[in-house]
Amino acid sequence: MNDIKTTLRNLSPQEKMTLTSGHDFWSSEPLYPHNIPSFRMSDGPHGLRYQAQAGDHLGLNKSVPSTSFPTASASACTWDLDLLYQMGQGIAKEAQSCQVDMVLGPGVNIKRNPLCGRNFEYFSEDPYLAGQLGASWINGLQDQGIAACLKHFACNNQENDRLLSDSLVDPVALHELYLEAFRIAVEQSQPESIMCAYNKINGTYASDNYYLLTEVLRRQWGFKGAVITDWGALNNKVKAINAGTDLEMPSSQHMFDQAALADLKTGELSAQALDRAARHVITLARQPRPKFEGDRSVLLTQNATLAQKIAENSIVLLKNTAHILPLQPTDKLLVVGEMAQHTRYQGAGSSHINPPAAISIIAGLKSENIQFNYQVGYRFDNQQTTALAAAARQSAQEADKVILVLGLPEVAESEGFDRTSLDLPANQNDLVDQLAQVNPNLIILLVAGAPVTLPWLDQTKGLLNLYLNGENVGKACARILNGQVNPSGKLAETYPIAYKDVPSAQTYDHNTRSVAYEESLYVGYRYYDKANVAVNFPFGFGLSYTTFKLAQLQRDTTHIAPGQQLTLSVALTNTGPIAGQEVVQVYVGADPKAPLTPLTALKAFQKVPLAPGETKTVTFTLPAQAFMQWDPDLEQWRLPKGSRRLYVGTSSRNLPLETVVTLDGATSVRTQALPQWYITPVGYPNATDFELLSGLRAKPMLATPVGAFTAMNTPRELSKGSLPVRQITNLIRHYQTKDLADPKGSEAQFMDKIILDTPLIRLSQQTQGQFSLPMLKRLVALANHNYWRALVGK
Repeated sequence: MNDIKTTLRNLSPQEKMTLTSGHDFWSSEPLYPHNIPSFRMSDGPHGLRYQAQAGDHLGLNKSVPSTSFPTASASACTWDLDLLYQMGQGIAKEAQSCQVDMVLGPGVNIKRNPLCGRNFEYFSEDPYLAGQLGASWINGLQDQGIAACLKHFACNNQENDRLLSDSLVDPVALHELYLEAFRIAVEQSQPESIMCAYNKINGTYASDNYYLLTEVLRRQWGFKGAVITDWGALNNKVKAINAGTDLEMPSSQHMFDQAALADLKTGELSAQALDRAARHVITLARQPRPKFEGDRSVLLTQNATLAQKIAENSIVLLKNTAHILPLQPTDKLLVVGEMAQHTRYQGAGSSHINPPAAISIIAGLKSENIQFNYQVGYRFDNQQTTALAAAARQSAQEADKVILVLGLPEVAESEGFDRTSLDLPANQNDLVDQLAQVNPNLIILLVAGAPVTLPWLDQTKGLLNLYLNGENVGKACARILNGQVNPSGKLAETYPIAYKDVPSAQTYDHNTRSVAYEESLYVGYRYYDKANVAVNFPFGFGLSYTTFKLAQLQRDTTHIAPGQQLTLSVALTNTGPIAGQEVVQVYVGADPKAPLTPLTALKAFQKVPLAPGETKTVTFTLPAQAFMQWDPDLEQWRLPKGSRRLYVGTSSRNLPLETVVTLDGATSVRTQALPQWYITPVGYPNATDFELLSGLRAKPMLATPVGAFTAMNTPRELSKGSLPVRQITNLIRHYQTKDLADPKGSEAQFMDKIILDTPLIRLSQQTQGQFSLPMLKRLVALANHNYWRALVGK
């Protein structure tokens, strides 16, 4: 620290400012005369996307072959902190082998709505589970000497218009739901950096948000690392540095530096804030990183084995009527579905990994010597649907069991845009009906990064949820199907019956620029369970090939005061014939009539392996924080006064054991009179009630008229009234997508959204000066029909 203080004294204001912007797409600026090297960043979080040559944030340029681990939506279903730690270790070692200093991950954003296109990259609808898993991943990575960059801070819960959206969130939901996973990860793992999101929070961009970056992140949680912008998320350099942002990425060729230096002279930019930003960048740059020792090809082989183990632990058995699974050696099997042959194992966007190899479900079955016939049944492009379905139906009549692989195609979910429906493609759902008519022994394998509707649920006897489970998904799936591995995954999010059941269904994606989180903290099971809404599968649910029993719940105290903790123990027995793993879950319950309070909230869990007939005592320690609520008046956590029930079970709706504890806290935490919906959340909330709760109201989304366009408008907006702008935009789109293998694929759609819906100033930042400020000004002038200004470039 003294050495850094000396360095700061020796740096000129210009040099300090230089450190606060990137050198290129992936690295920081070095100042070698001052012994400040550059440090290198690469995308994560379910594998290393290292680009040795040209850099991009879009997943389009070739990247060095790396292990594609299960995505977060899959790995979260392990509920296994040790496996997430091992994943962090494995990715760190690959980073070492490529001389990467920082991996951009993990993402712990809450799954507010199942249509968010990036939900596959996030862990859960529950902040406690997401925070614990994220902390374990970070600890695994950083224990190997590689820096983590926890993201996306905060309230980044949609992809459409993510660079311009304003997340309007009441303070209780903000702290108890949307910030809580970040708090847990920061306090338990102290990541070396945090990535601020693109969006605004209650009217202020994340990069400019002093309350979040300084008051909450640094003062309340004790964060000691650097705040780095998402790529192109800087809004205003002076406001950002004053608020707590340290490093702008990627390089914008320092386009904002001179103006910020002028503001430094006037005092508008705090000299102390600039020193803080420079100090954090220097700290990262000088942090010694271990050199890779070993053979990278051997490491990739080891990590492939780890990826398979994580996948095997994350696959969720959702239905197993009449013990149709595991398969028997004598079963005459038919496998159906294009997804079986071309199995998705990751999502599209900046986390797109280039693995050395990927094993489809068909390949995985063959590797396990499982005999089967195969029919395509359907295609993702809907071609030949009738003929393919008829052939599958004919073959199904001759099979003992039919394994049908269904899922979302790549173009359905990606970073950059949100899904438009909760449904699977219609040709897949229709095929289920046809096959069920001729064969009652139907087993469905589901491949998708997020929940889908299951209209055929009563027509299938077996259902395995694979999510997007990494490069060895086929091998892991086969070992679950044949019984070599006993499924132990548990859902990290609720599967609703229909999209209309989602509390944000009426508002999500309706106004993408000003987004009122009207449902407050009633997200996922917090809503479904308190509103008593039927679901297909609840949070925490997952079956096994064996059975378990919980008994003998005990606690070491009847009272909790601030600073105290409570210890629970419970006996878990494997009552079935084979070894297995069960996830014991502990929830804190509240009075069903308590306002703005979930019926239950997860506060502890543990995955426990047991041999047949074995009993283990499972122990949990709950700190006072597990019982605290956010007080919006005092702006702090407080322990309430009263009693709370503790529930122990295996899902949010299977909690057979309970006990009561008394809280010796404050008489009342929340005094505000709330609208009835926030006491009894049935149906949908409304804007009026939300405004009474929060004082916030969404602004209408109005089109910008010609003559009023600015650099904050998007090419899509500018093109509407200007043929020249439309032509220029089309040229840019053609240039950026001309080398793609599939011009209609997920990467092309992602690229299209990025080009059309990114504000011009953000495009200028992200292209490292290729799309310069003078070019930007000319484009805006063209869109405003100010042709003289477009000509002279002013």
